[in-house]
Amino acid sequence: MTASGRLQRVYVEITNVCNLRCRFCPGTQRAAAFMDPAFFGRVLEQVAPLTGQICLHVLGEPLLHPKFPEIMERCAASGIEVNLTTNGLLLERRAELLLTAPALRQVNFSLQALRTPDGFDRDALERILAFCLQATRLRPELYFNLRLWTLDDRHDPMLDDFNAPVLDLVAQRLGIARPAPPAGRKSLRLLGRVYLHADTVFDWPGGLTGEARAQGFCHALSTHCAILADGTVCPCCLDADGRLALGNLHESSLADILASPRARAMGRGFARGELTEEVCRHCTYCRRFQSKAQRLHATHRAQRKHSEEASWTTTAVPPATPSRD
Repeated sequence: MTASGRLQRVYVEITNVCNLRCRFCPGTQRAAAFMDPAFFGRVLEQVAPLTGQICLHVLGEPLLHPKFPEIMERCAASGIEVNLTTNGLLLERRAELLLTAPALRQVNFSLQALRTPDGFDRDALERILAFCLQATRLRPELYFNLRLWTLDDRHDPMLDDFNAPVLDLVAQRLGIARPAPPAGRKSLRLLGRVYLHADTVFDWPGGLTGEARAQGFCHALSTHCAILADGTVCPCCLDADGRLALGNLHESSLADILASPRARAMGRGFARGELTEEVCRHCTYCRRFQSKAQRLHATHRAQRKHSEEASWTTTAVPPATPSRD
C-alpha cells in the first residue's frame, strides 16, 4: 500500500463463470460461483476506506451475474466507482443499465476474445462500437478501452489477419482513419473518451515451472489487491486459482488480512525488489517490471551499504570526550 494506506483499486470478482473459453485464459479449478449481493455489500464496506475504485474482474464475465443490477446499485450507494471488463457479448442485455448506472466510470472491451476460427465476431464488435458511440453522446464522462492484446511486441504494426479487419471496422463505425498506435505506445485516443489499448499477448502466470528468480517487482499490495468470488483475498489480480490466498472475508476483515505477516512480508519484498513467495519467483508476468526490480534492488543494496558504513563509522571512531568546563 501507499504511505497513506490507500490502494489505487481493488479487483472484485463477482463471478468466475464465463460465456467464452478463450485460448489466452487459463480458466480455473475453483467451483463456479456468483458473489451474493449482500456479501458484495459487506465487501464494499471494507474496500471503501482503502480505495475509491473497484474493477469487476479477475476471471469470469461480470455481465453474466444474474443480479448485476443490484451489484451496480450497491456500488452507487457506497460512492465507489466501477471499472468493468467484459467481452461485450451480453451488451444488449445490459446496455440500458450501463448507460444509466451512476457508479460506472470505465468499460474495457476485450476485443481479442472475439476471435473465431475464421476471423472475428463482426456482429459483436458492431454492437460494442454502436454502444460506445451512444455512450459518448449520452455520457461523455465515461471512458472506454477497446483492448487488442494481440501483439508479439509493442512495435508490431497490428496488420495481421485478425487485427487489420478489426481496426478497419473500428475506423468505419467511428468515422476515423484506421488507428495506428505509435510504436511502443499502448493507448491511442480514437474519439471522445474512446481509446484503443494495444498490448502484447496476455500471458497469465503459469505454475511452478521454469527458472525461479529471487529478484523482481510487482504492483500487488502497493496499488491493488483482489477478492475472488468466494471471498478469498489475493495480493495479485492474476491469481486465478488463489494460490497466494491471504485469507477469506467470510472469516476475517480485509484490514486484518492485508496487515497479516505474510501480506506485509510480500509487500516489503516487492518494495526491495525481492520475491518472497515461490509462486512469485516463477511468475512470468513479473518480468514486465524487471527494470524497475533491478532499480529497486540496486537502491536497496546502496541503502544497506550506506547503513553498514554508518554503523562501522560509529563503532570505529571513539566518541568525543565530554567537556568538563
